[in-house]
Amino acid sequence: MAVNRITLKDVAGACGYTVNTVSRALRGDPRLPESTREKIREAAVRMGYIRNSLASTLRSGRSGNIAVIVNDVHNLHFCNMLTVMDSELRQAGYNIMVLCMGLNEELGEHLIRSAISQSVDGILYFPYMNNRSHIEIMQKNNMPFVLLDRRIQDIVTDNVRCDDRQGGFLAGVHLAGLGHKKYLFMSGENRSSSQIDRLEGFMQAMREYGIPESNIRVVPGEKVEAALADSTLRELLFPLDYTALVSFRDEVSYPVMLELADMGLEIPRDISIVSFDHLRGDIPYLPKLTSIFSEGQSVASNGVRLLLNRIEHPDLPPQVIVLPVRLFDEGTAAPPVK
Repeated sequence: MAVNRITLKDVAGACGYTVNTVSRALRGDPRLPESTREKIREAAVRMGYIRNSLASTLRSGRSGNIAVIVNDVHNLHFCNMLTVMDSELRQAGYNIMVLCMGLNEELGEHLIRSAISQSVDGILYFPYMNNRSHIEIMQKNNMPFVLLDRRIQDIVTDNVRCDDRQGGFLAGVHLAGLGHKKYLFMSGENRSSSQIDRLEGFMQAMREYGIPESNIRVVPGEKVEAALADSTLRELLFPLDYTALVSFRDEVSYPVMLELADMGLEIPRDISIVSFDHLRGDIPYLPKLTSIFSEGQSVASNGVRLLLNRIEHPDLPPQVIVLPVRLFDEGTAAPPVK
């Protein structure tokens, strides 16, 4: 049997005020005496009244909700950013709605449509692949949104990301400068702009140091992800014909380090490692790992700022923020043993 929700009318009947007065009191209208507002709030709490957000949205045109659509909540890189977003959006008076596409591109489109149908005030969107149709859905529905962490080719819109090309270049310069000549590059998904940009930057550094492409074995991201899922990562590490390994993200680097240790290899004496995301910046108890990420400035904070600005000023020209990155040297890269 269905049970009716407590309504404003119920609260009004319990405390002897009109529905309009109860509504104003629960919105904190300062024109009402504080004693009246307090009496109505106490009655609402006692009765278990919960505000009807849909009705409020219809009246005000704002829901007070922001959707964050993320690739993979298992990835600590995204979890750290979600924590920042939740805190800063709460301070701005918004609730956060986290939707996870689970690395499923088709589900991503469904989640965008779902967020729009829930009348969210804006969307912070982490694109998984280079999918223009997702952007077009938000644009056609006049939904304020910001792309985070990656770019989508030939789309100019509000976007905050790290300088991944610079990051790949820094990784290559650091390792080549130490004297490494042969490399293993463990990629991310090749449809990700971060992977494309990091590999391009790395290859630029290799060219500048005169290292031929034949000295660089690139493992496709699809194989890396499959190996992680199947616990067959060790197979990708053979043959051991390299002295330096570059990994697309820390969450791949840490299992790689465990595999290498199990094989009796020592980091960085036998193999040097450079990675991306610098998870230890937020989780200091993780093992030390030389990794590349932005310093000080936050993708999450800048994304929230851009979205709130877009909500208030929908006609502003698109803003693109590309954050500089630095290499956090934590000792997992050293000159190769002669």
